[in-house]
Amino acid sequence: MTTLLLHNATVIDGTGADPKPRTSVLVENGLIQKVGPADNTAPPSSVRVIDLDGHTLMPGLTDAHVHFGQVGINAVANRSPEDNLTTYVIQVVENIELALGEGFTTVRDAGGLDPAFARAVEQGLIKGPRVLPSGSHLSMTGGHGDRRGRYDEAPIRSVPGILAAPVLVDGPDQVRSAARQQLRLGSFHVKLMASGGIMSPLDELESVQFTVEEMQAAVYEAQMAGKYVIAHCHTSPSINNALAAGVRSIEHGSILDEATAKSIVEQEAFMVPTLLVAEFLARAADAGEVPHYGQMKLKQVRSAMPVSVEVAAHAGVSMGSGSDILGARQTGRGEELLLKAKVVGPMNAIVSATRTNARLFRMEDRIGSVKGGMEADLIVVAGDPISDIGLLANADNIRLVIKGGQICKEII
Repeated sequence: MTTLLLHNATVIDGTGADPKPRTSVLVENGLIQKVGPADNTAPPSSVRVIDLDGHTLMPGLTDAHVHFGQVGINAVANRSPEDNLTTYVIQVVENIELALGEGFTTVRDAGGLDPAFARAVEQGLIKGPRVLPSGSHLSMTGGHGDRRGRYDEAPIRSVPGILAAPVLVDGPDQVRSAARQQLRLGSFHVKLMASGGIMSPLDELESVQFTVEEMQAAVYEAQMAGKYVIAHCHTSPSINNALAAGVRSIEHGSILDEATAKSIVEQEAFMVPTLLVAEFLARAADAGEVPHYGQMKLKQVRSAMPVSVEVAAHAGVSMGSGSDILGARQTGRGEELLLKAKVVGPMNAIVSATRTNARLFRMEDRIGSVKGGMEADLIVVAGDPISDIGLLANADNIRLVIKGGQICKEII
């Protein structure tokens, strides 16, 4: 690997500390070797110097709730007969590549992406962020992952190595077996649908899905494999059930009360708000792409989620960052930070997408901050994202992307 000296940057290190102007970062063998004041001492000729001229250098962004494999608003459930898996694969690969170009160097899939795509990235076959795959999410019959029409019998089927469709399971034994299967296929975690959702046709948003005992079966299997469970939960009752079962990562938390926020803290769990998806779906609704049942539930979530983020922040909840955007050509996922910054401020929003997500991923000793010994996952932003965090929502402002010490994008 080329040794790099990233010279004369303003460094946001991902810890919440004040930005450090006139700072240089030395990268060698894929790791950050040194962070210190910029000076004009000429480095050895073997070192490539990139003069950043005061641009902002920060950790690579991370997204804890992606759906690269959901290439339509209703995902694979409404694929037309003319659609084919070749088109699907091309669209998934494009989503992966777009995320890296926007400065996201690690992402966690939240259901629908076959782990084979993560392995392809790791092998260098796809140019993308480090992908922590979920595989198929687990849903009870009639739950958020059950996308059948009321009188349809056959669920969507997975295509091993390509498509990870939802798995419908009922009772602890079925949940246990399905969790083991996803772990066998290479999932980084197990995803459960523990409440109703916006885009599922037959459940109410307030419905509480899976029993504590069912979720405990998945938690036990994940823990035995050194992994954990994440759960789709919009409401406080569903969150409390998930916490009682030992779920580590609460996804969305859209309608959160103070007592439940305190319980998240007490359980040392994480919450991943997804503000952007509500805006994304609102735009889709304006274009006539969201059915009536989804529009009603969307209004409820869209108005409540910013308040829930404020409640969680006040309680001291460890809040990660996830975008949850869907469809083909997924762009603008950095807008999640802009929306969150309106509630918690720009630096806290950045920390949620760097150090906090790294802790959530159990990768805080590898990624999420700019300091010696960490993997060199770094981005350079044209401008100051503290004064204008909207810069992170536009890929044109991400001038340099380095993943594991290798330059993946450079327009400086």
